Amino acid sequence: MNTTRHYFIAFEIDYETKKWLYQIQQRLKTDFHYKNWVDHNDFHITLHFFGAIDRTKLKRIADQLQQLDNRAFTVKIDGLSTFGSVNKPRVLWVGVEKHPDLVQLHHDIIQIVGKYVQIDKRPFTPHITLAKKWASEQQLQNKTILNQPTGEKQLHINKVVIYEIHPEKKQKYQIWRQFELK
Repeated sequence: MNTTRHYFIAFEIDYETKKWLYQIQQRLKTDFHYKNWVDHNDFHITLHFFGAIDRTKLKRIADQLQQLDNRAFTVKIDGLSTFGSVNKPRVLWVGVEKHPDLVQLHHDIIQIVGKYVQIDKRPFTPHITLAKKWASEQQLQNKTILNQPTGEKQLHINKVVIYEIHPEKKQKYQIWRQFELK
């Protein structure tokens, strides 16, 4: 068995917001046919996905993340969208406001990470994944649901986390290191 772990950097989401997202997720299950619905304990906002990474590099990155001097801030979350085909979307997600403090912190983190690993060139789209892997031959019928607001919610961002992925568990993401914002 391959025991190499994968890692990613993300913002942690508070319990009340996870409950709110879970309620949205449950309402969507009748219209969206996904293989994997994210466990509510695993909701997060990804900043950088490493995949498999050398532990020495990861420790160096963590040491530098500890030195970040960014302040905590609040963002709005609202609206559903997808990645992939409109008819069979690969990922279903809730949008996160591109707040200037979020954009700056993402930039600062990528500056650190980029010293050690290749950086994804796609534009940063802050979001919270609700489901992955379309599981039906049937196409998405109710596309108008994607234009409906979820009901705006404020999310206080005060912590950056490096998660270790455990694909064999129900709650797949375990905190490896965490860093409080000022």
